[in-house]
Amino acid sequence: MDIPGEDDPNESGGVLSEKSEYEPEEFDPESLGPDVPSPSDGAYDGDATGLFVKLVIVFNVALLALSLGPMLAYFEGQVDLGVRIFLVGVIAFGYGTFRYVQFERARKSDDGSEPAETTDAQPDGTESGDHNG
Repeated sequence: MDIPGEDDPNESGGVLSEKSEYEPEEFDPESLGPDVPSPSDGAYDGDATGLFVKLVIVFNVALLALSLGPMLAYFEGQVDLGVRIFLVGVIAFGYGTFRYVQFERARKSDDGSEPAETTDAQPDGTESGDHNG
C-alpha cells in the first residue's frame, strides 16, 4: 500500500530531491542572514531607556483608557464613569506626548544641531503664493 509522505528508498524523488553543487553537505542555520550585533554595556543611555519604559506604560494606559471609556459609556450606560476614564486617557496621552517632545528638544539641543527652518519656497525658486494661473 502506498501512503503519501512515506519515503521509499528505491524510488527517485525527482529534480527537487537532487542536491545542487552549491549546496553544502550539512545545513548551517547561522549562515542564513547577517550577523546580529551584540550591544556593549555602555551603548545605551540610561535616561533615554528609562524614559522609553515610562512612556510605553503611559501610552498603554492612555490607549486603554481612551478605548475603554467610550465603551463603558455606550455599551454599559455608565456615562459618568466612561467620561472620567476617557479623560484619564486624554491626560495620559497629553503627558506622554509632552514628555516625548521635551526629550527630543533636549536631545537636539545637546547635539548642537538645530533643525533647519522650513520655507514655502518651491524647488524652482518661486514662492508658493506666486502662482499665475
